[in-house]
Amino acid sequence: MVIVEEDAALEPPIQAKRACPACCCFSYRVPTLRELYSQDKRLLRAILLIVVLLNAPVGKYVLYPFMIFSTWIHELFHGLAALTVGGSITWLNIYPDGSGLAYTVIPVGVFQRAWVASAGYQSTAIIGGISLMFRRTNVGARIGTCGIGMLMLFTCILFVRNAFGLAMLVLMGLGLVVAGWYLPPFWIGELYALIAATTCLNAITSVRVLFFVTESNIGGVASTSDAMTMQNITKIHYYVWASIWMALALWMTTMGIFINFETQQKQQSNDAVIEGFQDDRHPLTMTEMT
Repeated sequence: MVIVEEDAALEPPIQAKRACPACCCFSYRVPTLRELYSQDKRLLRAILLIVVLLNAPVGKYVLYPFMIFSTWIHELFHGLAALTVGGSITWLNIYPDGSGLAYTVIPVGVFQRAWVASAGYQSTAIIGGISLMFRRTNVGARIGTCGIGMLMLFTCILFVRNAFGLAMLVLMGLGLVVAGWYLPPFWIGELYALIAATTCLNAITSVRVLFFVTESNIGGVASTSDAMTMQNITKIHYYVWASIWMALALWMTTMGIFINFETQQKQQSNDAVIEGFQDDRHPLTMTEMT
């Protein structure tokens, strides 16, 4: 056993949509700036808020819980990766500086070690991108926020063992469940978009550190970075792994912006707005397929 730690287009965009009979619409499009402004004000507000907070003296305190959230995802998926290869999670700890450790036990093997070591950064990027895809759905935002909160509380019961991690995650988990349950549709959508956007941002910025730091002290334990661990396992330079994870984070963020799920009623409203901006539908536009 091994113990491990995208100048506005002049023509309407090409678009494709597929709707389910019930309530959801899945669409892929390269938006014009006018479309982006008219349809994605929620995302634009979240980005604007993040930019303001990053440049405000108190901004780091407001964004602090979102950093802890990204760390929790990172460490949780190290643990879940261990479970998928027949291992176990001993504990997950989150620390005040935003770092974290996942202490897992896995079977001996190169694949098992590499799978667990690479899961953290990959999963944060993927979760951030997927979350961003649901930013236009109030139902999705409500379910997602409540679900995240409940999962956070669940991991506190099973795996988190340090005092700071327990206190912070319990408060955050309860806050997310209450917000997801009681907030009006507008505000739960705003909160969810902010969570998704900051997760994508943290997925990118956290990988950047890997190019400069190969070892750090986390919770009193000297630990090598995940990229350096991958180098030790695969003999491939840690710059390569950091670059792969950075590319994945950028790709998932892009996909999260261009691919979206939304309620059918809202999609029809958005289509009406787009048609108001144009006289004729683009010849390559695909109409809704039922």
